[in-house]
Parts: sequence; C-alpha cells; structure tokens
Amino acid sequence: MKRYQNPDIFEHLAMSYALGTLQGRARLRFEKLQAKHLYLRAVTDAYQQQFAPLAQMLPGEQPPARVWAAISRELKLGKQTTIQPAGWLARLQDYLPWSVAAFASVAASVMTVLLLTANSQPAAYMATMKSPEAAQMIVATVSRETMQVAFDMPANVLPAESGMTPTFWCIPKDKAMPLMRMGTLANHDGMKMPIDKKVWKELAGVGEFAISMEPMDKPPADKPMGKVVFSGELAAL
Repeated sequence: MKRYQNPDIFEHLAMSYALGTLQGRARLRFEKLQAKHLYLRAVTDAYQQQFAPLAQMLPGEQPPARVWAAISRELKLGKQTTIQPAGWLARLQDYLPWSVAAFASVAASVMTVLLLTANSQPAAYMATMKSPEAAQMIVATVSRETMQVAFDMPANVLPAESGMTPTFWCIPKDKAMPLMRMGTLANHDGMKMPIDKKVWKELAGVGEFAISMEPMDKPPADKPMGKVVFSGELAAL
C-alpha cells in the first residue's frame, strides 16, 4: 500500500492542512497530491468545512509590543506613533511565543467544534475498498457539496472478464435491509457517479461499499450474483 493511501497517514495530513499547522514544503507537497487524488481533496474539504467555525470562535490576538515597535521602526514613524498594548494578557503574550498561545487557542477551539458537531450530518463519506488478497485498493469518496461518488483507482485495477461488468453496491449496516445497487463502473481512473439527495440521506445507514462482477446477459439483481472483487467499510468525515 502506498504511503498516501493509508488513512492513518492521509487523514492526519488533511487535518493538519485544514488547521494550518502543515507548513513549508510538506504543505506544498500535500497540495500537489490533492491535485492528483480525488479522495485527498474530499477528505481535506471535509475537515476544512468542519473547522470553518474556528475563525469566529478564536479570540482576538494582541500582537506583542516588539511587533509594533518593529513596524514603527520600519515605517520610521517615531516613538509617538508606537502603540503599546496594556494589561496582564498582553504582557503574558509578550513573554510567551505567539505561536504557543495561538496553538493553545486553536486546540481548545478544535475540541469545542468537534463536540458541537459530533451529532451533525457529515460533509463527506469515504471507503477504502480492498481486494480479497489486499493486494490492490480503490478509494471511494462521497461529498455532500458535489453530490457524487468519486473513485480513485489505479489504471486497469478492475478485472476485465468477458461478459461481466463491475457493479457498485452500498451495503446497509442493518443486514435485514436490502442492498443498494448503484450502477456499473468503467475500468479507468477518475470514475464519478452522481447521486441524489435521497441516496445521500440513506448513506447514514450504509456500513460498507463493494464492487462485484455481474453478468451482462442477465437482468439486474438486488444482490451480487458474481464475485465481490473490492469491499471496504464506509466512514463519515
């Protein structure tokens, strides 16, 4: 499995990117990966939407006195225009590195947002579908913004069997509920499948995505008749 196909790695990177803590070359490298992989963009967009309220929840920051002094020197304004912050909070911020205080505020706000949004509807879903041998992988993401399922897959990863077509399924958490046959897939990278609002709502009860090989000379069935070649649990983002 490639490094950036491991959810334990790319979800941490996406969260760090959304929070702004991923900096320098690492951030530029992650942006290039987002341009290449649909699932990375979907995961990052989901975290950015989840953390969007942080901008309004963060308290106003008073820059340390040395910052105002540097600005005054750079603009050659003189001592009379230098603004001196007052109060114990300003003195504390002057003593501590600004980044430490900012990080503490962000961390506290993140926890608040996570608690407030714990029961809200997710912005996206994702499933990492693996073959039975776990030798290959397909990442499927569903975004509320785009209302479509996007598949990130290597070229020719789906089997090419005569008379058979790869078919996408949603498997409910409740095993008593019928499976959802979503449609057939083309054997190429960048496949997208549109969904409607009804399907989006039903995803809350879906526990797994799967792809099976179905015979083309038979009517569509309500469950796989052929071999399941990829499957994986669905997770809300």
